Amino acid sequence: MNELISKAAAKASQGEIFRALAYGALKARAARIAPNQIIRINEFDLMVADDENGDGLVVQIILPLVQMEGLVLAWARELDGCVESWSDHDRREWLAVFWGELAMYLAKWQDIKMRLGPGENITFEKAVSR
Repeated sequence: MNELISKAAAKASQGEIFRALAYGALKARAARIAPNQIIRINEFDLMVADDENGDGLVVQIILPLVQMEGLVLAWARELDGCVESWSDHDRREWLAVFWGELAMYLAKWQDIKMRLGPGENITFEKAVSR
């Protein structure tokens, strides 16, 4: 199961969402877009915001957790058809471990921070400037 988590995290990190974040950060930096502005990249609306320390800017996207879980499970299904036979409990356990793996993968390789919340959402952000 750990191998499936690693493969799914690698596959997920190549998703359109993360390419949009990278492009949005470049666009915000080049255009010197101010905080509280929205950048539209493909079908994603990215918010330019002050980072949590107030030292620079980030672009962020907040998506419903349910939507992301559906995407992740679809990617896992492509890698291993056994996902279909998982119980709801197994699926929840797998997703809990997966989110941690994805967060580490994104931070290490793409400099994208990930956190659960606000509410039933998931937030991804990439630094524009520091």
